[in-house]
Amino acid sequence: MAITATAIEIPTPDGVLNAHLYAPAIAPESAPAVLVLMDAPGVRPALHGMAARLAAAGYRALLPNLYWRQLREVGFDRAAFSQDGNPERERIFALARGYGHDQFRVDLPAMLDALGVTAARPGAAVGYCMSGRFALQALAEAPDRITAAVSFYGTRMVTEAADSPHRWIPSLAHGETYLCFAEHDPYIPAGVPETVTAAMGASGIAHRIEHYAGTHHGFAQPDSGGFDPVAAERHWAAMLDVLSRVPRG
Repeated sequence: MAITATAIEIPTPDGVLNAHLYAPAIAPESAPAVLVLMDAPGVRPALHGMAARLAAAGYRALLPNLYWRQLREVGFDRAAFSQDGNPERERIFALARGYGHDQFRVDLPAMLDALGVTAARPGAAVGYCMSGRFALQALAEAPDRITAAVSFYGTRMVTEAADSPHRWIPSLAHGETYLCFAEHDPYIPAGVPETVTAAMGASGIAHRIEHYAGTHHGFAQPDSGGFDPVAAERHWAAMLDVLSRVPRG
């Protein structure tokens, strides 16, 4: 399917967020909307490719730069990031630590407006790594505009913070979620998947939680050291299954 890719500027109360909108070239207005939330390394060619794949599958996919308050382009160096002690690792982790639930709460309505998401035409949110929890937050804070949330190897789902996701997940009452964890993941402490599973079980929404055996953190991103092509295709199948239930125009 032919697609279009457009760089857009999204006004928010804090300033202008830069993003890219991918959509089918024919009748994009009728395509279901998906908010594609980046992992910690930020928007880069690998994520552009994933958003483009969603557009080719018939979706309008918005890929926002969540680090826009600090910089418009991350300029991610995967090789340097993969080296323990390399300054690139701390730079990326510092950016990730600087973006949290409060910033996402400001950005979310503006991003949904840019996608044309309304109560009559709700969309979905997909998150990876640092944004797994933000996909769930979108469902929690905009239940009239987000009907499904998909989270792959989401980090910081269980923390001591008052706004830790495991504390508010039980209050979810509308929509559908799919969560996936890798078997080997140094970014997700032991016991977290079990705590998240219990919290989700206490909610009132349809949900599915899976663990991909033999996988590592980042298995879905083609530029990740943990990339697993078989698991990545399984992730696409699971995500597209959920997205197939997002209303079309």
